[in-house]
Amino acid sequence: MEKQKMLYISPFWPQKSGISEYSETLIWGLEKLFDITILVDGYSLENKQIRKHFYIEDEIEKIDYEKYDILLYNFGNNPYFHEYMYEMLLEHPGYIILHDVSLYYLTVEFYKKKNLLFSKIYELEEIKGIIDIKESFKINKSRDLLDHKNLSSEIPMNKEVFERALGILVHSDYAKEIVLKKTPNTFVYKIHFVECNTNSMKKKRGYLRKRFSIEEDAYIFVSAGYIAPSKQNDLCCKAIKQYNSINKKKIYYVMVGEGKYADEYLDEYIYKTDFITTEDFFNAIYDSNAVLNLRYPYNGESSATLIQSMAMGKICVVSDIGWFSELPDQSVKKVSPFINEFELCDEISKIIHGEYDLYEKEGKKFVSENCTPDIVAKEIEAIIHKKDDLSDKDLD
Repeated sequence: MEKQKMLYISPFWPQKSGISEYSETLIWGLEKLFDITILVDGYSLENKQIRKHFYIEDEIEKIDYEKYDILLYNFGNNPYFHEYMYEMLLEHPGYIILHDVSLYYLTVEFYKKKNLLFSKIYELEEIKGIIDIKESFKINKSRDLLDHKNLSSEIPMNKEVFERALGILVHSDYAKEIVLKKTPNTFVYKIHFVECNTNSMKKKRGYLRKRFSIEEDAYIFVSAGYIAPSKQNDLCCKAIKQYNSINKKKIYYVMVGEGKYADEYLDEYIYKTDFITTEDFFNAIYDSNAVLNLRYPYNGESSATLIQSMAMGKICVVSDIGWFSELPDQSVKKVSPFINEFELCDEISKIIHGEYDLYEKEGKKFVSENCTPDIVAKEIEAIIHKKDDLSDKDLD
């Protein structure tokens, strides 16, 4: 049986996005089921294997959409990686893998360039959107709405994308509920999050210990990804400092990523890597003993980094909220999103004393049984075929 032709639309490396990593893994599962063409926005892919194996289209204006059975978009909230998709979706509806339920930054930038921003805000978010913006201007004097970080959760600006999609694939029941609340007639299904190739990487012990001169037997906690208020890096730093203030044997905390949000907490036991290569990123997690992956406030996101950490058999501490709450209880250690530094310090102490060792095995098992590229690709294929079957019945 001839494979259906799929146009796969997503950022890829060198674009610095978690979705790039996600797509560079998922396509190897999808290509067993579909005839894949990758569409990128006018740049050369970094991955030589992908360039060699797949047909890559980088001239959007020359696409012959009629020859594809399926268009599969990967939508996130970053305008620099997804803006071209917005224009395409309006003209050529397709299926969406939705990585962020709020599309505020993407939609604001897209319509700002068209000089239609405020009329579109009113169209998508009604009078509430205008009121929220007026209130935000009282707090933030910048006239650029991209600087108003508080508005991403207040006015998510996602309705138009949801309505144009033939179907939306999400990673959590939390996100599914948000989509259906905004657009009740949308075809939306939950799929597992794909594990991004940690098994294929040649991981090496010692990356963090060598880089920061940390002793071999020291206990290292990491948080991986962009350093930001919603990742609660400051809380993690305070909890580590609290632990070290009352214990003779010191522990370390490394923020694996870039961002200046928690720079004031850096000291002889707390470090950050800034941006590093994908290989070093994996090596940093691999060299750690446990991972702190907290979220608050929460905007419906999932975490590729968490799945990667679980796949490597790390004890992972997560906020009990949204997608993170839906993970099996024995696969990750869940803590309140409102946890304070002293409570987090207690959890850190329990990890060090071996009370949560079960999470290493169970987390790895969950990923291997649910999150491989082949498993997730088959989920996607089944959902698309189900939608096609429903459409055929509708035509009858």
